[in-house]
Amino acid sequence: MLDAIWTSAAIDCCLRNGIDHFFVAPGSRCTPLTLAVAARNDAIVIQHFDERGLAFAALGFGRATGSPGVFICTSGTAVANAFPAVIEAAMEGVPLLLFTADRPDELRGTGANQTIEQREIFGSYPRSFVHLPVPDDLSFPDQTDNCDEQRIDYLTLQLQEAFKQSSHGPVHVNWMFREPFTISSPAFQTDSRAGATITPKGFVGESPTPLPSGDKNPSAGFELSGNTLIALGSCRPEEAESAISLARQLQCPLLSDVTSGVGAGSFEVPKQFDLPQPDNVVHLGGRIVSKSWFQWIGNLKNKPVRMLHLTPTGQTINPAGVSLEEKWMPITDIDQRVVGAQTAPDFLAAWENADQSRRQAVRRALSSTARLNEPAIAHAIGQMCPIETGLFLGNSTPIRDMDWYGLPTQNQIRNITANRGASGIDGLMATATGFAEGLRQMTTIVLGDLSALHDLNSLALIARSRWPMIVLIVNNQAGHIFDLLPIHDSEHFERYFATPHSFRFGDAARMFGIPYQLLNDQQSFIDAYQTALDDRQTIILEVVTNRQVNVAVRQKIAHEINECSKRCD
Repeated sequence: MLDAIWTSAAIDCCLRNGIDHFFVAPGSRCTPLTLAVAARNDAIVIQHFDERGLAFAALGFGRATGSPGVFICTSGTAVANAFPAVIEAAMEGVPLLLFTADRPDELRGTGANQTIEQREIFGSYPRSFVHLPVPDDLSFPDQTDNCDEQRIDYLTLQLQEAFKQSSHGPVHVNWMFREPFTISSPAFQTDSRAGATITPKGFVGESPTPLPSGDKNPSAGFELSGNTLIALGSCRPEEAESAISLARQLQCPLLSDVTSGVGAGSFEVPKQFDLPQPDNVVHLGGRIVSKSWFQWIGNLKNKPVRMLHLTPTGQTINPAGVSLEEKWMPITDIDQRVVGAQTAPDFLAAWENADQSRRQAVRRALSSTARLNEPAIAHAIGQMCPIETGLFLGNSTPIRDMDWYGLPTQNQIRNITANRGASGIDGLMATATGFAEGLRQMTTIVLGDLSALHDLNSLALIARSRWPMIVLIVNNQAGHIFDLLPIHDSEHFERYFATPHSFRFGDAARMFGIPYQLLNDQQSFIDAYQTALDDRQTIILEVVTNRQVNVAVRQKIAHEINECSKRCD
């Protein structure tokens, strides 16, 4: 019965701390945890048979809410399946709790079935690791009749430290259980002190893992002088609002990454146009998709330009290797922390005019292209996807197309995200379902065919999603991203890089009971997408494009922008 009391107290502690979403995979060793969740009507449970997809769903929930979901799985390779999501959460500072069941110490090294070394299995990626003993084995020097209460106090202290750490990234809690498991309802349902946070006594937990180095004075402000350029990376909507307010306050250009949800200036502009050099470049928030941006930043390495990165997570982003001032601070009120003179009007005008010219060049090139193509698809989604819904972008070409061609200038901020920590193509549909659950909104996911093939199991999650999901699979029958790279000229390109195939996703959709449409032209895509939005329908829309046409359209857009840049000189 002690395992039931122990896990029931743990789930109660989660719920009292506002952690109410549990992502539960089937398995035997996690029986005590699973039954403790199942016993609570106030727990929201997402179930899935594939631990890899389930961990990504918990990741997506953390992205949407800023609060951790709890991933629960059995022992063995089930734990290892969560590793990709743990890496992504660590690199982006996404809240995530992993409750993994484990076998007791006496089974290690004995050849016992499904027994692996789970202690610190995720290496340095979690912000902290907690290895819990079998509850029966936990004893105290001053053991008394109220030992159960001491055990609960010990457990609560460990969990509350884990909760605190998980606000900045993944935390792994490894639970050892010994058979037989308690199957009947536990005697302990809720703590008698429920409603107040328990303050345990008699145990000192491990020190929190520190955030990365840098200036960690969150109360400090700073002053800017001269012409400022703001670069807004991935961020939450309230952070984007503050960045927009700061740009207005300084009357300076604002460049925005697609994952910021802001349709401001493009990060491609400084590479494509001859623009005046800023005195300050202020990077706010997280990662920036654009590779050309960091190439341009690298060219300023020996110039008198002050480079700053302000982030609430302490995340270092400096692939160009420039001299960078890193400040760990909230950016939800960054407009209140920065003082400085307004940017010169001619500097602002030059950057804004270049961005507007670029947008017009993209529209001209797309309007003169009749055949279905991926830049046009991204542009249409940017125009059509409602502000009040979610948008999840797959890696490789979908996120780049949306960043380059997709978002219109707008005053409102969209809920957009992507897995850009490690930029993998695994677990994308799963992450999108967790994102939709966290937003509590209809969500569109745009991904490529290889990403969809990589995550077919997660169609089961999409089929059961409480929120409508439009899955747009852009199928160019290969890895089109490699068409844009120098390796395209290799004689081994098609076999080893493009990896062409002839798969369609209709049978997969039918297998999981999801409506499906195959689309081959631009107007049918627009009509089908608008119908799905209007009907709030979960559906898979497969859009088949031609790689050669996509390359030709990208070249046409680049040529149009180049001609526009010459006219602006």
